[in-house]
Amino acid sequence: FSDAAACMCVCRSPADHRSRTIKRLIGLPGDWISVPDKEEIRQIPEGHCWVEGDNGSASWDSRSYGPVPLGLVQGRVTHVVWPPSKMGRVDKRVPPEGRVMPQRNL
Repeated sequence: FSDAAACMCVCRSPADHRSRTIKRLIGLPGDWISVPDKEEIRQIPEGHCWVEGDNGSASWDSRSYGPVPLGLVQGRVTHVVWPPSKMGRVDKRVPPEGRVMPQRNL
């Protein structure tokens, strides 16, 4: 997971293990996350990650259910294939400055 931050991943939903969800991987174990709208800073526990949807105001993600166990992450999303009008490579978006404080920099 060393180069995984800001990539898109597919994982089992922590809320419903029968369904899969695609979210952006924001933080890794040991990182500190500034949670938007909550004025809260949380450390991601070992064995977990922080995922967020690109549509923050309407996304059901770690801001709702907290850190996700790494065992639920099933793979990396690299391309969009449907609909054809959006076909192409998935962009890697880095979170805004100050949102993630990696453990290795503390």
